[in-house]
Amino acid sequence: MQNLSCKLVWVLIVAAVTVLLANTLSAQDLLESKCGELMRMAETYQQDLKAVDTVLGSAIDSGDMDRIKNYKLKKGMIKKQLESVLKAVELKGCSKTKL
Repeated sequence: MQNLSCKLVWVLIVAAVTVLLANTLSAQDLLESKCGELMRMAETYQQDLKAVDTVLGSAIDSGDMDRIKNYKLKKGMIKKQLESVLKAVELKGCSKTKL
């Protein structure tokens, strides 16, 4: 039981840091970023999304409702961050093709 509570605390800390970072990256900050940086950010968020999907699948398989809820929240935050970066890529004309 202690192992589960440690994991839950870790997930909550990661979620809090993610929210903090998401709030500090305003649209203006993204538009001031160079195209290369935006593309790297988009790739990182895509990789993060895949990782969270994998862990979410594991949580679903185990039936752990706390983990499922936490990873769904994390997935939602990462999706919003990715959408913001992709919008900045589009507005800046960094890529002629979709990521």
